[in-house]
This record gives sequence, C-alpha cells and structure tokens, in this order.
Amino acid sequence: MPAASSVEFYNGEVTLTRLPPPLRRAIRVSLLALHLVWGVTLAGLVFPLLGPATRDGLIMAWARRLLRVLGVQARGAAAPSLPSGALLVCNHVSWLDIYLIYAAQRVHFVSKSEVRAWPVAGWLAHKTGTLFLERGRRADTARVNAEMRTLMEGGAWVAVFPEGTTSDGRGLRRFLPSLLQPAVELGCPIVPAALRYRTLDGEYSAAPAYVDQMSLWQSLRQIVNEPGLLAELHFGEPIQPLGHRRELAAQAEQSVAGLLGLSASETASADNAPQTPGGPPA
Repeated sequence: MPAASSVEFYNGEVTLTRLPPPLRRAIRVSLLALHLVWGVTLAGLVFPLLGPATRDGLIMAWARRLLRVLGVQARGAAAPSLPSGALLVCNHVSWLDIYLIYAAQRVHFVSKSEVRAWPVAGWLAHKTGTLFLERGRRADTARVNAEMRTLMEGGAWVAVFPEGTTSDGRGLRRFLPSLLQPAVELGCPIVPAALRYRTLDGEYSAAPAYVDQMSLWQSLRQIVNEPGLLAELHFGEPIQPLGHRRELAAQAEQSVAGLLGLSASETASADNAPQTPGGPPA
C-alpha cells in the first residue's frame, strides 16, 4: 500500500514523517483527542484510587505518549538524583515544554491563574498538581511561595519558568528572582535546565514557539504539520542556594545559557524577542 512507505518507526512507535501535511495533521489531531480522553479518565476516575508514586508514574508516562502522538522525539540526559526536594528553573519556548519536562521528571509547575479556567487543560493541570499564580499581586506570590515550600519540604520538585514568558528559543531572557525565594528559605537545590527544539535534520525549528498573538490551535497546527521534531532537554549541575535570590537568578540564568550554548549578546537580545500570547502558562 502507498501509505506504508510513508510511515517510519522509532522505539516501537509509528511516525508519520512522509505523509502529506493535511493527512498527517488529521491523524495526529485524532490521536491527540483520544489521548486527552484517556487523560481525563485517568485524572477523574483512576487517580483517586492510586498512591502518589503510582500516580506520578502515570503522569510521566502520559506526557511521554503525548509527545509521541505529536511526532516529538525527546532527547537528553536524565535529571539529577537528589535526596530532597528541588526547584527546577528552565527557559520557556512552548506549551510543549511542560510535557517535555514531565517526561523526564515529575514536577509541580507554577502557572498563571488564567490557565485554571481553560476547558479540559486547566482541569488536567489542576489534577496534576499545578500551582496557579495570579500575576501582579504580591500577596498571591507569597501564597504560592508558601505552597512551593510545602511541596519541596515534602521532597517534591517544583518547576518555574523564570523568564516569565515564552520566546522563540533562540535566546534567553533575564531570569526573574521572585519565585526562587522558597528554595533560598529551605536551602533546597536549584536545578537549571535548558530545552530546545530542532527539525529531524538537527536544525533550529520555530514550529513549537508559542509567541505573539498566536492561538493555541495555530500553535498545534504548526507542530502537527511538521514531519517530526527533536526536543532536547538537558540539566545542569544543581546550584546550592547560598546568597540573595537575585544573585541566584543570575547564576541560574548563566547556567541555562551555557547549556544552550548562548553568548552574552544572544542572552541580552532575547529581551526584545517575541513574547507569550494570551494563552499558555508562563
């Protein structure tokens, strides 16, 4: 059959690399819908019956499957093994970042409060332990910091995107220090991480970048139209939280820039790059 020559396999999974974009998009969107139904079923009916460790394993497995459904091949080293809780800080390109990180490490994300009201996605984020922050309110930052402290005291990892917005992935914005405070107070390590997206040929890909006035549907179309994507996630050496949070933010930013291979000029120029639209968690 002609379609057979248009399909490839990796790690036992089918990739639709050579199909015409409309057909590839239709197949991937259909598989995504089924995967979302499975996620809602897990979160609503199965999670209440499970212990935390089993639930965490299912969240990570669901994220890995989501990436494969969208044609994204995840690459990178394992997260560092730590005896206690940690704060993960990472650059931010796309809503895909969340699932790329979930696939490697169980974390609790900090997201803007508007996401909680999204149909399905907001509910799933809540069920997977996301903390919702009402940006611009210092009192709410204090509340979220307290929730972060509780999680990290219990040995959990919390993840933040300290750029505060997404970029096109070719640079790095200044790291905002406010959400690093719980790690400073608890003495929990700060784990820098860097992610980027490439084409199957290893070149830079702008397809996952969720910036400017792009809608979530437009972003999804860009991703599923691609033959496939390589998503790289790398972790740096944990940073011990010694010093002021501003100094730690600068240190973490420098570590992430190093993982991305960015120069100082590329880091500075990212402050004028495209920014997060009205939709995704920042």
